[in-house]
Amino acid sequence: MKLNTKILVHAYKHNGLLYRSWAKPKVFQETDEYIILSNNNILITEKNGKKWVTKDPALWILFKDKWYNIICMFKDNGVNYYCNIASPYINEEGTIKYIDYDLDIRVYEDMSYRILDLKEFNDHRIKWEYGPEIVKIVWETIDELKEMIKNKEGFFDQKLVAELYAESAQKK
Repeated sequence: MKLNTKILVHAYKHNGLLYRSWAKPKVFQETDEYIILSNNNILITEKNGKKWVTKDPALWILFKDKWYNIICMFKDNGVNYYCNIASPYINEEGTIKYIDYDLDIRVYEDMSYRILDLKEFNDHRIKWEYGPEIVKIVWETIDELKEMIKNKEGFFDQKLVAELYAESAQKK
């Protein structure tokens, strides 16, 4: 994808229905492994039609072969993270698409975290018949993220994401 291009992002649920869309985050960086989007005042539309705008500037890292994506939110008190357990993304006609598998990890500036939406995951797992392979991948992904958070690896290195954010701000 072309750098600084504004794109759409669509999140689907396992049943194939569009769950949420993001209008016009900017492509900041792309590698063979991931794409980083720059989010600031991005319009989000929920499946029920409700619309809202993001409050905090953020970098959103989506992976081509990992079952998660990471939103690094830059708040007054430091970097907070929101990790979506989700399929690897695809780029289809300029729209980034992935399947959201309900569970999320919220990571605070002190690197403490909470796993969110367990009830939703269990309800959807039964309702939409997530296969045993999907369930296994989801829990292995949770374990992988917990280890990365604990060790401040990859994008959980706050110095790294602060440098990326500063670089993205310069390219506006």
